[in-house]
Amino acid sequence: MRRVLVFAVCVLAAGAGLGAQDPDADRISLPLLLGRGGWYVYEFLDKFSNVVSEETYIQDSSVPMQSALLLGRSGAGARNRTLKSDFLLVSVSSAQDWVPFRDVFEVDGQVIRDRDSRLARLFLKPSENSIEQAHRIQDESSRYNLGNMRRTINNPVLGIVILQADFQQRFHYSLGKMDPKVGPGVWIIDYKEEAHPSFIRGRSDLDLFAHGRLWIEAETGRLMRTEVLLEQPSLRAKITTSFRFDDRFGITVPYEMQEEYKFDNGIKVTAVATYDRFRRFDVSTEDTLKDEKVKD
Repeated sequence: MRRVLVFAVCVLAAGAGLGAQDPDADRISLPLLLGRGGWYVYEFLDKFSNVVSEETYIQDSSVPMQSALLLGRSGAGARNRTLKSDFLLVSVSSAQDWVPFRDVFEVDGQVIRDRDSRLARLFLKPSENSIEQAHRIQDESSRYNLGNMRRTINNPVLGIVILQADFQQRFHYSLGKMDPKVGPGVWIIDYKEEAHPSFIRGRSDLDLFAHGRLWIEAETGRLMRTEVLLEQPSLRAKITTSFRFDDRFGITVPYEMQEEYKFDNGIKVTAVATYDRFRRFDVSTEDTLKDEKVKD
């Protein structure tokens, strides 16, 4: 069974099956939604692995901030930044760990690398240190964030972890209302993390407990939206991802991630990332790289 690695915490994915029809449409309950959601997360991780998307990531700050490629220039910094990256969730090496992977290839219109070469080297010829290489690329890419914030929570599939079946006991859940604005038969679940250690780590490796909301399609268990709220003395963060169904992959895929960061000094950073050009990234038995083009 594969695992997902998010912020250095490995958790198992499991769950119970769900039928094509929904015999419980008139008596939706919290256990029913959590069970179907847990099974859907297992299916999502299996189907979304090695699916590459192109991410366009626009960041804005309330004050000018320095960042990579701005350092050394005249002026006090910039309020805006646009990044383009390859984003995928991939299992590398023999450890079978799921790694969210972002590799920036363009910053404010400036191409900084060949967009395919590092993906090919990392995944065409995996090695025992492939996971470490992926994390190093992640860290390198994060330095282009406005203000040089080396955060790793800017991940569109971050909220997926919260519904994994073997991870659900770490949270307290409560059933909210239906939200027809998100979709038919979509229910809101509120959650709050309670168990130590937290799955996201703060400064000095301290617990950073998550809370927020999940939007689940009752009939299928599909996640349609996730919201993750994090608070520590110097920073409050909110990450919201919206999903839509893609029949090419049989799951809902992220199409937008919104972020908001409020610092105790009054500075505010917001960001919107959009995702398109979804395609399967595979390695054939002849050791040739295949970037399967899927028509939009």
